[in-house]
Amino acid sequence: MFLIDETPYFPFFTSLLVCILVIVWKRSRAGGLKSPQGPWKLPVIGNLHQMVGLLPHHTLRDLAKKHGPIMYLKLGQLDAVIISSAKAAQEVLKTHELIFAQRPIVLAAEVISFGQSSTIFAPYGDLWRSLRKICVFELLSATRVQSFRSVREEEVRNLIESTGSMSHEGLAINFRDRCCSFTSGVVSKAAFGKKCKDQKEFLSLLDEILKLGSGFDIPDLFPSLSFLVFITGSIPALKDIKSKLNTILERIINDHKIKSNDKAVEEEENFVDVLLKLKESNKVEFNFTTNHIKDMIMVSNVGLPCTADIFFFVVTHHFIKLYEGVLSQMVAHVFKTHDFGSAN
Repeated sequence: MFLIDETPYFPFFTSLLVCILVIVWKRSRAGGLKSPQGPWKLPVIGNLHQMVGLLPHHTLRDLAKKHGPIMYLKLGQLDAVIISSAKAAQEVLKTHELIFAQRPIVLAAEVISFGQSSTIFAPYGDLWRSLRKICVFELLSATRVQSFRSVREEEVRNLIESTGSMSHEGLAINFRDRCCSFTSGVVSKAAFGKKCKDQKEFLSLLDEILKLGSGFDIPDLFPSLSFLVFITGSIPALKDIKSKLNTILERIINDHKIKSNDKAVEEEENFVDVLLKLKESNKVEFNFTTNHIKDMIMVSNVGLPCTADIFFFVVTHHFIKLYEGVLSQMVAHVFKTHDFGSAN
């Protein structure tokens, strides 16, 4: 029987192959840029095992304390550099912002968006700059924000009255839920108007998107294994949600088109009205379509949980400081009016 190790050429070719591999490896290390320091990593998965947990930002903080403010991680097949200091962040976000302007598109965002046509999903370039201009000058200008003052005042009044009513009835109050209700009321009315029958269903679907899209799918971390996308099962669920969202958004847009043609209806312009006017005016620098409007409506509402958390933190922090001030005044008053030393 013929054996390859009995041939006289096998040791020669083996040695030659090893030498070539060593030379290529050394040249790649010498010619490439040196990566920042980082924690040890496992084969295949890299540092993914260190990111397991409910608070990955705490994990990154602890790793940065050990490995420095600029830290290298290997997340599956992807290279990542973690910035953890104000100075380094300024270099990335300001000094060299154009170099780092692009963001990777995760699979969930690609599935749920209507053609990556919003300031979040669109790649950096002329389209992104035009979309940002629409947001700054049309949707978030000082005049536009001021026009929604009555909406904000109404929602603040509802928040105070409902919280006071529950307090008088002796009911437990989940103030974070009340903050979520407040922010969703303000943003939804600014986006759709005061009358939107699909508002609750729309916000519920966005909440499902955030739950399904908060993590990573296999192709996000292992692009070469994109054929395994079916394992997590999140993509079919996201496609189903997108179909429902598309139906709702089409209905909202059509309702606003009908309202704009009805001169008897007088209502403050909302985001959908403004975007539809832009679409009809042909003044936009690119082909502004209904898909752009859909994506921009979603973007205006998808950040509601984060906005609610910020509002909750600010209000509760103010309450705590106010409570501490009132408590210290009460204690000082008690000690001033009662001579505890003479009681004995």
